[in-house]
Amino acid sequence: MNGLASIIIVLYNSSYYLEACIDSIMAQNYPHEIIAIDNNSTDDSCRILREKYPNVRLIESRENVGYGAGNNEGVKHANGEYIVVLNPDTIVEGRWLQELIKPLKSGDKIITTPKILTYNGEVINTCGAINHFSGLSFTRGLGDPSSTQSCREHISGFSGCSFAIRREHYIGLGGFDKSFFMYNEDADFSWRANLNGFKILYIPSSVVRHDYILKMTPKKFYHLEKGRYTILRKYLSTNCLLMLVPSLLITELLTFGFASRQGAEYLYNKLLAMLHGLTGEITPVKGNSHLLISSLYDKIPDDQLTRYRLDVLFIGLCNTIYIWNYALLKAMRMSYQKRIESRLLQISDRLLHSPVD
Repeated sequence: MNGLASIIIVLYNSSYYLEACIDSIMAQNYPHEIIAIDNNSTDDSCRILREKYPNVRLIESRENVGYGAGNNEGVKHANGEYIVVLNPDTIVEGRWLQELIKPLKSGDKIITTPKILTYNGEVINTCGAINHFSGLSFTRGLGDPSSTQSCREHISGFSGCSFAIRREHYIGLGGFDKSFFMYNEDADFSWRANLNGFKILYIPSSVVRHDYILKMTPKKFYHLEKGRYTILRKYLSTNCLLMLVPSLLITELLTFGFASRQGAEYLYNKLLAMLHGLTGEITPVKGNSHLLISSLYDKIPDDQLTRYRLDVLFIGLCNTIYIWNYALLKAMRMSYQKRIESRLLQISDRLLHSPVD
């Protein structure tokens, strides 16, 4: 149906939040359908949907296939022109949906992501993502007052908590990479979108409240690091990775330092992530590497990994090296592009002026 928004919600033991989430969606003044993918929950999620929300299409999986794969399955059942992904532990505010959809009506290669507040609405959870060229990813605007971050702008990454995209574009980009079971699947999707010339647009007039607290469990740390290694291998050539050796070594120092401070379980998961992320099977992704590289951030936040002053100073030093290395990478890539263009012009000129038999 033209103009319809298909809202995909992947559930896993989400019964505590479900009614508030669904009720807030149903109050939206925009034509939509809701598709819930249950990843083999053991709570009352499916019963609640069947009994209280018969208009919600429920797809029940026999196993927990992960967040990305769950969303891909939901898209297969979608009838809408637009795909809107939403976490179940959220409440959406009045114009959330129509504001997300509005920029997509042009048909341009755009992905939209809203302002996401904490559940009580007092401060910001994220306004999209900070995707760094080292593969690290951070929440943008974390902890800022809810009234800030009020300007619409292009950013490097969307939040998997909530975003919107035309259905044809979701399918054309291949959807989520199902090898990311959880965490960093949105960073991977964002890298792929930037590589293919998409613009990721932050929409502050679209607001979601999300039950989120920044914390790093050993399991989450494993998935983030495994995903980081996978992203670097998928999207950056060997030559790019060699140019980025200084930054990649610093990133290892930062992540190993974080793990060692947290304890043995974190160190174990860091090493396991290295093993799986660096040896797992991948398919390199092709596209416009210049667009991708120019979309990424050249420094990381100094207030999300630590609150210690010495750590903040050290991250500042790391950012100096990151900025230098990123500038070097861009300059060398630009030089390489100019040499290729010059060579192509020479070949074209020879073909145009070659004698005809």
